[in-house]
Amino acid sequence: MILFAGDPHGSFLHLYPFIKCGEKISLIILGDLQLKSPQELEDLAQFCDLWFIHGNHDSKTISAFESIWGSQWQQRNLHGKVVQIEDKRIAGIGGVFRGQIWLPPNKPLFFDPIHYCQYCPPEKLWRGGIPLRHRTSIFPSDFETLETQQADILISHEAPKPHPLGFEVINKLAVSMGVNHIFHGHHHDNFQYNINHNRPYKITNVGFRSLCNVNGEYLLIGIDDREK
Repeated sequence: MILFAGDPHGSFLHLYPFIKCGEKISLIILGDLQLKSPQELEDLAQFCDLWFIHGNHDSKTISAFESIWGSQWQQRNLHGKVVQIEDKRIAGIGGVFRGQIWLPPNKPLFFDPIHYCQYCPPEKLWRGGIPLRHRTSIFPSDFETLETQQADILISHEAPKPHPLGFEVINKLAVSMGVNHIFHGHHHDNFQYNINHNRPYKITNVGFRSLCNVNGEYLLIGIDDREK
C-alpha cells in the first residue's frame, strides 16, 4: 500500500497508527520534513518503506539540511528521479520556485546551480556552492532531467494549476511524462480540485499533517493550528 503524507513540519507521531497496521506500507512524504536529526527517519523506517521529497523548510536550518543531504537518507529523496515503488513509477520534484532563480511563468534567471554560482558573490556561497536557502530552490535543469522520462505518478512540493498558488509548468511536466496522478504538499488547506475537467490526470493536495492513499482518498486531515 502506498501512502502520501503532507508537510509534517517536524512532527511524525500522526503517521505511526497508519504505518504500524501490519501491512506492507510505502510512505512518501511530500516535503517540509523539518528534521532535527536523521533518527526521525530511522524511526519511521522501522515500519515502512520510506521515501520523500524536500520542501522549502528543509534548508531553513543546517540541521534540517544535514539530516537529509548529510546522511544516507539523501538516497531516498525522489527529487529529479523516477523510482518504481510497489507497482507505480513515481517521479519527484522537491523544493519551491523562487524569484531569484525561476518564478514561472517568468523566464528563469539561472538554468542550474553551477550557472547560479558563476554569478553569485563569493561571500554568499555556502560550503563552496549555492547558498543554503537555495538548496531547496527549483531550477529549470530539474525539469529537464524528468521531462523525457515516463511515470505513473508525479509528486511535487509546489502545486500545479488550478490551485490559486499553483504553477502551470508542473501540469506541463505531468503531461510530458504521461502521469495519471499528481500529489503535492506545501499548501496546508487540502485544496479540493474540481473533478470535472479535461485533464488526463488527477490532482490531490495533501495538506498539513494529512495522509491519503494512492487513489487520493484522505485517511487523515490535519489542521494547522500552530501559533504563527
